[in-house]
Amino acid sequence: MRSAVFETVKVCIQLISSILAILLNSFLIYIIITKSPKKMGNYRSLMCLFCGISILFAALDLIVRPNIYSRGSAFFMMTDLRGSYLSRDVAQLLIWALCGCCGSTIYGIAVHFVYRFFALERQGRLRYFKGAYQIIWFSIPIIGGLNWSFICCYFFPMSPQSSEYLEPIIKDNFNISVSQVSYSGAVFWPTGEIRLPDFNWRHGLGFLNCIVLMQISFFVIIIMGAKSRIKIKELLKQGESKYSRELQIQLYKALVVQTLIPVLFIFIPFGILFTCPLFMINCEFLSAPLTIIYAIYPALDPLPILFYIDIYRNATREIFCSKCKSNRVDVFTVGNESRNSTDNSI
Repeated sequence: MRSAVFETVKVCIQLISSILAILLNSFLIYIIITKSPKKMGNYRSLMCLFCGISILFAALDLIVRPNIYSRGSAFFMMTDLRGSYLSRDVAQLLIWALCGCCGSTIYGIAVHFVYRFFALERQGRLRYFKGAYQIIWFSIPIIGGLNWSFICCYFFPMSPQSSEYLEPIIKDNFNISVSQVSYSGAVFWPTGEIRLPDFNWRHGLGFLNCIVLMQISFFVIIIMGAKSRIKIKELLKQGESKYSRELQIQLYKALVVQTLIPVLFIFIPFGILFTCPLFMINCEFLSAPLTIIYAIYPALDPLPILFYIDIYRNATREIFCSKCKSNRVDVFTVGNESRNSTDNSI
């Protein structure tokens, strides 16, 4: 059983992380809007959209305060309704939305990589991120998140069969009845034995959909990331200005780190946590740390942009440490290094 001390620490971490994530991402939106050079084009809007997703993620985590758990053939995310003003149905809806934020995150990263590659290759394809095209690209993370929420809603809802399996697990670990929680999760082998006739195909199909959707976005990230790396090497050999080269490298590094954070903190560990029940492998020991990691993630997300991109790092110093002002490059006085290119955006 999880101790009262752990629950208190968990709630405190969720509270602090959510507030910090909302403040950091809101601040990042502010400096993106006010400090970004015009040459960054619609990439500013993409970054703001990504920050907005993180703010929604943090707000939902603050409201739901989820517990993530896995044992036997089950994995689930639940929220304790004791003392909560949320009804069971509303709480489940918020859990689905919280899961959808994960889908929005990975699809948002994929769109970022496509934009960065288009900007680096400089063949004028950034026009596909303008006008009506921009709406299509920006809708991809939103649709991806809604799709993940739909998977949780349709394939992983609360059900009598799942509740019967989860009742002793929830009672043993949280000292609460399943009727006092709202949850979303899968029970692959309801009888507790790996026998094909007993397999819960609905939950299995939901799991398969999640894996396929993740692989599509990861495939885009890997391909575009590799191509972008090649283009950056070519850029270093060309006669671009030092400022333009460095900014391209900074944006690429920030994007790579911003990708590694959810991959290392969310998708790999949670992939393990969700896959093991399919084979009746007990990974219960991962549940507690992953619950904490899930809460911390939105606060980590804006840090790569703030640390790796000089424009925003210097702007932060100017705002919070006026005595430590650095000589920020005036982007408007930089030579017209892209005058002969087909697209002036970066």
